[in-house]
Amino acid sequence: MDRSPRQPAAAFGPNRLLEKLKKPQYALPAAIVVVMLGIAFGLQPGSTPTSARDSFTAVPKTTESQLPSPTASPATQEITPHPSATPSAVASSAEAGSTQAPAAEVAGARSTPDAAAAALDPALAAQPTQCGALQETAVALAVEQAISGISVKATRAAIYPIDYFRCILVATGGNEAYTLASAVARAENEDMTTVLLVDLWIANSSRQFGQVNLRTARAAAAGQSFPPIATLGGRSEVVVSSGQGRNVTLVIAIRNTVGATAGPVTLVIEAPLSGGTPVAGKYQLFLPTP
Repeated sequence: MDRSPRQPAAAFGPNRLLEKLKKPQYALPAAIVVVMLGIAFGLQPGSTPTSARDSFTAVPKTTESQLPSPTASPATQEITPHPSATPSAVASSAEAGSTQAPAAEVAGARSTPDAAAAALDPALAAQPTQCGALQETAVALAVEQAISGISVKATRAAIYPIDYFRCILVATGGNEAYTLASAVARAENEDMTTVLLVDLWIANSSRQFGQVNLRTARAAAAGQSFPPIATLGGRSEVVVSSGQGRNVTLVIAIRNTVGATAGPVTLVIEAPLSGGTPVAGKYQLFLPTP
């Protein structure tokens, strides 16, 4: 049987492969690959900084020596410490601060006084900070009154002798404590004998925003009427949005000339503003304090 002769191996050699590569369907992708490899190896990454890097390095580094020195805030009648502070917490922290030994002297060098110490009233600088045993009379309350959906609830009251309360404020230290201590000292010079702290919860269940002015509040005790000297945890004009509530503590100095204690106190607060409109009436909260 005759068999056809095989084609020489040269027909499938490099010439045949080169002819296939010359066709457009093979030559065009190969050219693209070559160009991309040339771009990848020809360009050096990182030669030109990006705009993000420029903006970062343009910011000068601030060292501790360049920071502005703190300045003492001006004394005001409204004291705003942490909102969760309560009368007993203020007293306990101040009592703990009064028993701590001073740590300002190290190896014979005294530290520079801070801004809070510089803001201390000179009349209080010589006051002792060893206040002795805790002299607090605290009582839990649940006295509430609502006007136009804006309620004021007294949740707690604490009573201190005025000299003891001033002492624990000075022992506590800080701008806020010193400012309040100065206000208490002025009240003490006016023959006030007792400091009353009343925790209030002011809530708004109406659809309008409410505003309660504590600046004009009055505390009737021992046959007399006394205004607050400060507020803790918020401003004296409390603004409460719809469905919200705020904690604030009233600080009231009382002159007691009747007996050992001031006795029950009636707290009178003007009616709120509902949506910016005055509302008729008054809050009258009877506080059964000892």
